Amino acid sequence: MTTDAEAASSAGTALPPLATAVGGGLLVGCLTSHGQGLLPSALAPLANSAGSWSLIAFLLAMRGPRPWLCMLAASLSLAAMVLGYDLASVLRGYTASPVATAFWLTAAVVVGPVLGWGAATVRRRSGLAPAAIGAMSGVLVGEGVYGLLYIADTTSPLYWSGSVAAGTALLAWACVRRFPDPRSILLGTAATALTAAAFVGVYSSNILVLFSRIL
Repeated sequence: MTTDAEAASSAGTALPPLATAVGGGLLVGCLTSHGQGLLPSALAPLANSAGSWSLIAFLLAMRGPRPWLCMLAASLSLAAMVLGYDLASVLRGYTASPVATAFWLTAAVVVGPVLGWGAATVRRRSGLAPAAIGAMSGVLVGEGVYGLLYIADTTSPLYWSGSVAAGTALLAWACVRRFPDPRSILLGTAATALTAAAFVGVYSSNILVLFSRIL
């Protein structure tokens, strides 16, 4: 049985990373809303980037001392980003879309635990850390490739090229500094390629429209 002291210790361990995840998520969401009208054209896609949100959630989740805390922190941070974005948008005089809000909150529940698991894996430097880093790199590369292929005529291709470069640089850094052995490099590279391909496939299917038809 869990004693009161153990329960209090567990709560004390869990609260700081979760509070940081929620607070950081709200701040990022608010900044995203304001950034849509303030960023220069070359950086404007940053305010509509799932990759940047995912990377921030990944980094925030790494503060969790246990895997389940990392997974919960990632989901909470993504959900807080959505709510922070909506709150800031409403305060600026815009209307929040219920469908878009429901979609991104659903994404937070589905994708958040995966990002959190990856963060925990990297934090613990387990044998699956190359796959976790590769998946995070793949999100950045995949979003960049999607942007270049599908919306480069209406948004800055410089940003999407930068996203591809950032994902590639993250993988290269990890291969050099974290897991330089051939097996790990192959695993990380494969995870990057698979995740990037999946990202492009899902985004090009116009998933938000499909989601709205389900509601």
